[in-house]
Amino acid sequence: MVRPTKRGVGLVAGSFVMFAIGTNIQSGWLFVLASLLLGAVAAGLLMPPLMVRRVSIQRHAPADAHAGDDLSVDLLVTNISDRRTLLSLTLRDAHVSPVRAFIPRVGPNETLIAGTTRHAARRGIVDGEPVRVSSQAPFGIGRAVRSVEAPGRTVIYPRVVSLSWLPDLASATKPLQSSTVQARKGTGQDFIGIREYRLGDSMRHVHWPSTARRGSLVVREFEQELPRRMGVIVDTSNDTRGEETALDLCCSVAGSVALFSLANAHPLTMTAQGAEALTSMSDGDAVESLTWLAGLSPQNRPPLPETIRASAAALGRLDTLVLAFPTWRDNSVEELLFELAAFEQVQTIAALVDVASLDAKNKRGMQAAEVDRLAAQLSANDVTVFRVTAGADLAACLEQPA
Repeated sequence: MVRPTKRGVGLVAGSFVMFAIGTNIQSGWLFVLASLLLGAVAAGLLMPPLMVRRVSIQRHAPADAHAGDDLSVDLLVTNISDRRTLLSLTLRDAHVSPVRAFIPRVGPNETLIAGTTRHAARRGIVDGEPVRVSSQAPFGIGRAVRSVEAPGRTVIYPRVVSLSWLPDLASATKPLQSSTVQARKGTGQDFIGIREYRLGDSMRHVHWPSTARRGSLVVREFEQELPRRMGVIVDTSNDTRGEETALDLCCSVAGSVALFSLANAHPLTMTAQGAEALTSMSDGDAVESLTWLAGLSPQNRPPLPETIRASAAALGRLDTLVLAFPTWRDNSVEELLFELAAFEQVQTIAALVDVASLDAKNKRGMQAAEVDRLAAQLSANDVTVFRVTAGADLAACLEQPA
């Protein structure tokens, strides 16, 4: 379908004015000029659809990136006509971020590349939408628009930072006194006892003072090193507005924890409320974990305490639980602590994303004094609290507890 432009409307109006004047003064040359104008208008309305009809587009975009990255995305424009040259093509593509590109001319069976740079402002899974191709050739009188399919997908991972926190998880050794399982004999660093030498035992483990007393070889036994199992709960109830939202920051915290966990060989399970039910990611690699976080979307319900209750079965036995949640008024400390009581002997860490710093007009978010009280009450109940504010360095926010 072609639509007339302002220029086309003006030419049509001008041609009728000339016809009217020519009729009144019986001037033949005005009739000729008016006819030429109408002919130009007719050609200008017929040509643009031909310009966009025989166009094929391929999009070459990165398969993945992180929020905040700049991406190079190329649009390969092909004229699939054997005879017609395509003129004045304008491309509008919303993949990752909206851009506009102009191609003045594409010859028959010719392929041109329109290179663009896009800014990945937010995390998410971006499926390739059609590219809108328009042309006003040759006179700018009419404008024809056509949507051209350009399949493809780009996964925008949440922004992540390198963490040096969680000191109890800095190695794969789990102290016996903080473990939720009994110590097992095996290879490790913590000494358990001694026993008689058996065939195959390493001579490095021989306990020479006991060997000298007994007159036979005695070796040392060690506690088996067990990785600490981590759980992460992301609060998807509600969200803020803006380029980076509260849920985006929660996913950034969860993604940073996931990469820290994987780098230090700690099993990890993440949970969040999905569109219909609780969704989880267990023991995935870095790509799987970040893709899962990229796909999380805000939900109208339930609040975090209900998500914690529903997550207990999915998380199973834990040593450390990380909560990443915005400071909504729905997240009352009494309800949070009541649900956290089900996680006995579990080190609990809370990353509070300050809603007011993201969207000061959002009345559902806590104000500064309320956030201070929430952090103090959680800390008083042995929860390690980190506060995350918009615009601040995320790594710095997660360096020192509040």
